Amino acid sequence: MVDTHTHLTMDEFPDREEIVRNFKGDGIEFVIEIGFDLVSSKKSIEFSSKHSRVFSSVGVHPHDVKDLKDEWDKEIEKLLESKKVIAVGEIGLDYYRDLSPRDLQRKYFEIQLEIAKRHKMPVILHVRDAYKDAYEIVKMFDIKGVLHSFNGEMEDLKNFLDVGFYIGVGGMSTYKKNEELRKILSFAPLDRILTETDCPYLSPQPVRGKRNEPKYVRFTIENLCTIFKRPFEEIETMTSQNAKNLFGITL
Repeated sequence: MVDTHTHLTMDEFPDREEIVRNFKGDGIEFVIEIGFDLVSSKKSIEFSSKHSRVFSSVGVHPHDVKDLKDEWDKEIEKLLESKKVIAVGEIGLDYYRDLSPRDLQRKYFEIQLEIAKRHKMPVILHVRDAYKDAYEIVKMFDIKGVLHSFNGEMEDLKNFLDVGFYIGVGGMSTYKKNEELRKILSFAPLDRILTETDCPYLSPQPVRGKRNEPKYVRFTIENLCTIFKRPFEEIETMTSQNAKNLFGITL
């Protein structure tokens, strides 16, 4: 199993080293530790450098772009030199909380897409209540990536698939009220789906209310088995290979 979106360096995980030690027993092949600002991006690299089955991404989340200082982009590009960095992210647009002005969100989203394109790296997108604007921006760039924690409409799914993106599926897809999301996901090709947790957030239904962890990606895979009517081993193998294909990961 692969978890393509973790936040293990957050304070919620004082036991992060134990979690990594248990990867083999929990069936975790590898995880991607996600940066969401400059500090967390540096932490993700430091953490991944100590563990062969942890990779990292670097980027600035739309919530945090309002706090960026001069030459932040040079810092991002410097971090991309690390061998364990396999993507730029999480970046994107969030019109739900609007913690940064929308014009700034769009400006810095485009800048980070340009950085990723220049370095030939995929991107990890956070998009909430902003799928149409995100799509209009992304389609201007010849770039690949994953739409993390997808929760959009059928049109949004088709748009991002058309520009070569993968669809990140996590705990939200398991919630009882999200039958419409499961229906929409059923139209995605299996070779374009990635599994994730977004831990410590969005724990899947069987452990809802608990801290999310990489091992709980199993519940997302089980849910995909129901959606696609395929056996666990097939979904597990394909989603793991999808992650390797997109991020260029070899173990």
